[in-house]
Amino acid sequence: MTHKGTATFIAQRTSAVILLPLAIWFLAGAVAHTGSTYEEVRAWLATPLNAGLMGVLVLTGAFHMRIGVNEIVDDYAPASSRGLWKLLNLLAAAGVAGISIYSLVVLAA
Repeated sequence: MTHKGTATFIAQRTSAVILLPLAIWFLAGAVAHTGSTYEEVRAWLATPLNAGLMGVLVLTGAFHMRIGVNEIVDDYAPASSRGLWKLLNLLAAAGVAGISIYSLVVLAA
């Protein structure tokens, strides 16, 4: 069994640092568009900068989620089922990221 605790720790903290300004950007954009129509929000999201930032937010969030849930699995799941839980976690994170990016591409087009 390999122990890569330091690398996991650094990856999770790095993704958290990346997520912080992206979350502030997203919240500022959401507040700024309160009461806006669907088309106005879609136009805002369709700009290359905003679409790119949203894509980075979604991908980084899914990566951060996968690391966090893997830590929970390592701490609380029985050793016999950890592999299955980690596989399901990976599939869930990839699914969320994939559907979100697909939706972003459809909205931005």
